[in-house]
Formats: sequence, structure tokens, C-alpha cells
Amino acid sequence: MNLPLPPDRWDIDRLTEERTEAVSAFGFTLRQARFLVEVMIHSGVFVERQYCAFAGITHGQKTTDFLRRVVERGYARPIVTGALHRGRLFHLHHKPLYAAIGQTDNRHRKPMAMGRMVERLMVLDAVLADRTFTWLGTEFDKRSYFMRRLQGRLELREFPRLTFGTGADATHRYFPDKLPVGVQPDRTDHVFLYLVTSPVPKDFRLFLLRHSALLRPLYGWTIRVLVPTASFSSIMARFYLTTVQ
Repeated sequence: MNLPLPPDRWDIDRLTEERTEAVSAFGFTLRQARFLVEVMIHSGVFVERQYCAFAGITHGQKTTDFLRRVVERGYARPIVTGALHRGRLFHLHHKPLYAAIGQTDNRHRKPMAMGRMVERLMVLDAVLADRTFTWLGTEFDKRSYFMRRLQGRLELREFPRLTFGTGADATHRYFPDKLPVGVQPDRTDHVFLYLVTSPVPKDFRLFLLRHSALLRPLYGWTIRVLVPTASFSSIMARFYLTTVQ
């Protein structure tokens, strides 16, 4: 698979098919491979119920065989946080799998703290829960999509980014929040996911500022805020004040 493609030839649906076929070559069915692609792109970790929801099946021999395969072949590391089949999560870390989809250096394959894993599971839940959208997860996918979608109406320097260094040594990291962007088949509606990780909305304000230039030329867009249930009421009160100020 030749990655990346020039923006004028780039197509997320075709790219997803190529990524799925590349992962299926490791001995997975197309459905299993597609799920693993979603995990690698959006979270790096998953739990059994997420695979069941994606595949439309319940816990049984099929899920047991699938999980055994990814663990015994060294593709994923099981992490036990509670009762078996209820508290286990799986960290998909196998470098050749990520290399097969052009994501060798994706940070999802690297070790992460438990709190970070829980955050990534929330993001994966949000992606799997809404299949009316195609979800862009990598910097390359987002940059390629919006360059093609906006056709010169926005310069690359106006995309969400963080800059490190100055002058000729400056390095730009685009879409640094690393959160999914959903696009519908007609490319007119967009959803930007935002995961709340702090009760203070300072980071959310920065997220809005970084994306302000990108949002202006879009026909339709929504920012979907993911909030941990335990702190929903108090956090949303602060976020409401942020939006009305």
C-alpha cells in the first residue's frame, strides 16, 4: 500500500478499504480487520463489548477466538482491571499492524497510563456509536480531507496547529488535539469531537480558537463534547458559561 496519497487523489473510503485489506492479511476476517483499523486510528485500546457492538454479536465463541488470536499472536496486550471478560482491556501495540496501515509511528501503539486508556476508550465509544459519519483520525487524513474539501479557500497555515521552534527550523503539528472529525457522505456536515479531561474549560477555549478559521468556511458543523458521566453536571455548567461569554 502506497501512503500517503496526494490530496487531489485522496479518498477516505478507498483508503479505509486498503487499510482493512492490509490488516486482514494478518489472518483476520474483513470485519475483524475493519474493527482493528478503527482501534489503531482512534484509540489504540479496546474492550470486548466494543468489538461485540461493532460486529453486532454477543459474547461467545467468536469473540473468545478473536481476542485469543490478537493476544497469542502478540498483536495486543491484555490488561486486567476487574473480573475476566468484564474488566479486561486490550492495548493494540504490534508495530507491523500499524505499519500495514501507514501508521508506524502512531502514538497509540506506545504504552500509556490507565487514565489515558480510559479517555481513548471514550473516544472509540463515540466513534462506534455513530456510524452515519466517516471518522477521520490521523493528522494526514484530516489535512488531506480539508485541503480537498476547501479547495484553496483556507491556507494550510490556518489549519489547527501547534508550532515548535522558529524560522526555518519551525515544525508544525496539525490537528494536535488528535480527536476524530466526522464527515457525512455528502461532505456537507461535520462533527468535531472534544473530550473533556479537565473541569476547567480553558483547554476547550483553546480548542475553539485553534479550529475557528477551519469552521468558518464549512457549510455545517457541530462540536460534540464528551463528558465523563460522574462529573457531567458541574462540568457542563462551566462549559455553558464558556459558550455564552
